[in-house]
Amino acid sequence: MNDRPDPHQEASRVGLCARCQHARVIESDRGSRFWLCERSKTDPSFPRFPPLPVTACRGFDDVNT
Repeated sequence: MNDRPDPHQEASRVGLCARCQHARVIESDRGSRFWLCERSKTDPSFPRFPPLPVTACRGFDDVNT
């Protein structure tokens, strides 16, 4: 059994954070997944845990570039 989420399904549910180099997934002991914006540590205008899906973000940096 594979407990990992489908990456395509995850990307559509999460939005830009799924591909952002500043996003980090936090998993609780109960298996809930939260997306932390690392930019929030240095710039308070970024929410620590943005509401998902994120469809626009001025701080987005694609991990693929």
